[in-house]
Amino acid sequence: MEENSVSVFKSYLRRLLQDLKDLKEALKEKEYEKAEKMVDKLIDDTQSGIEDN
Repeated sequence: MEENSVSVFKSYLRRLLQDLKDLKEALKEKEYEKAEKMVDKLIDDTQSGIEDN
């Protein structure tokens, strides 16, 4: 069971890393509205994950 939890967490981290890279690129390209939406989605996803537990 613990091994499954680690696998799920690593999957989450991979997705988070990609989201952060995409966010960095949006900021670099001065796409501020897109970046704000991305941050809002990250916040919502994180809040949902916390509330699910």
